[in-house]
Amino acid sequence: MSTTKVARDLTEITKLHERLLAQAIQKAGATIDGTSLPGGDAMVALAHVADPETNQRRVGLAEEHHIATCLRTDHARCWTGSEDEDADHEPVLQSLLFWSEQWRTEKGYPLEGRRPTIATEANLIRSLLDWAWDNLIEWDDFARDINRARVRLEDLLYAGARQERTRITCNRCDAGPRLLHLYGAETDGSGDRWKCPACKVRLDDRGVQEAHAAMLRSEGAEKWVPQADAIGILKALGRSENTVRSWLRRCQAESYCDPITHAVYVWWPSLWRLHLDGITNVA
Repeated sequence: MSTTKVARDLTEITKLHERLLAQAIQKAGATIDGTSLPGGDAMVALAHVADPETNQRRVGLAEEHHIATCLRTDHARCWTGSEDEDADHEPVLQSLLFWSEQWRTEKGYPLEGRRPTIATEANLIRSLLDWAWDNLIEWDDFARDINRARVRLEDLLYAGARQERTRITCNRCDAGPRLLHLYGAETDGSGDRWKCPACKVRLDDRGVQEAHAAMLRSEGAEKWVPQADAIGILKALGRSENTVRSWLRRCQAESYCDPITHAVYVWWPSLWRLHLDGITNVA
């Protein structure tokens, strides 16, 4: 892989890093299942990582202590933390630090008490690419690490033409398959679209809300749904959020709070009846 391709990967890593905080905030507002970290993997990617050399020394000390105290003669099944981390799940900053820390020492660019970030290490590595091309024996391994780091960030941010199958069915064709969520480049979700794999129609945010509402109105739609989803659907259909919340406050529609996750669910048929009654009264 040429220096140009590696430089392109590093530039993209820097751009993607700038979107991590927005993604973590967006994920923090999503429904939590009681075990997930608010902000998800994007929040993890923003965190600091251990110094590779320090971590290696600690692992070595742990291995020595284990061997000195373990009663087994065969330590093949003993865990001391010495296994290599899965490259597909290694923090991006950890991957960059593996190379940048060595180069900082060799080229005399200390951090001087500053905390390294994805941006600082990507910029340093980019500035030394020509030197690395001429001197680094492990160039191919290095280039592969940088590319994998970029792909992991793209996965976190659903960039690079990522898509995800939703539970909402298409209301534009007879096949009625589940829609695909196509994530746009905008961090606020304004560029997101939903696509039907059968009829190929593409829906914007309002269109997918209408499809969701149609699915809930269909046969067998008597179900508990997340309160946020129900309010969002009715808002997309022109109903005021304040009105929907007033129905819930006055107990005109049933709701309950999950004692474990604390997520609030509402009985959709009741809300839909109130919405239809409101339309009829206005008419």
